[in-house]
Amino acid sequence: MEELSRANFGATIYQAAKSQNVSLDKIAKAIGCSNKTMERLTTAKSYPTDEMIKQGGILLALGYERYAKLSDAEKEKISEGIGAVGGGVLGLGSVTAVVSSLGVAGLSAAGVTSGLAALGALVGGGMAAGITVAAAIPVAAAVAGYGAIVGVKAAVEHFSSKQEDLDPKWELPIR
Repeated sequence: MEELSRANFGATIYQAAKSQNVSLDKIAKAIGCSNKTMERLTTAKSYPTDEMIKQGGILLALGYERYAKLSDAEKEKISEGIGAVGGGVLGLGSVTAVVSSLGVAGLSAAGVTSGLAALGALVGGGMAAGITVAAAIPVAAAVAGYGAIVGVKAAVEHFSSKQEDLDPKWELPIR
């Protein structure tokens, strides 16, 4: 296969599923679209969007097993790389923001020490305890955020797998 297009998307994905012994329902779930969307695409009742073509191309390049293991963020990052230059990665900005908001502005050694000592004082310790508190804040936020994301994702996944209408994220009507 030289290219994946709107015209050959359905047949190509169908053949890939067949050759890899994977159901179209599993491919739909891995991509994040409804079973009905995948059914319409593979029976030429709708056309894939650019994003669906990108995800289909990634799936074809990696194979179902590897593609299914990618996180949504990894899929998005690859997709951005295909179509455009991707963004950067944030470092320890959250810890630095917490420390600077509690200490002396400027983040000099005195400012960092002062901020860490202020954080440590919250738990009855000094600067060393402040380091632990500063590290625990983003970890606690991440755990809480992860729990919320898992709950919302489960609800959305349940709804989207049952979706009957054309999904504009993944498919275009045939005109």
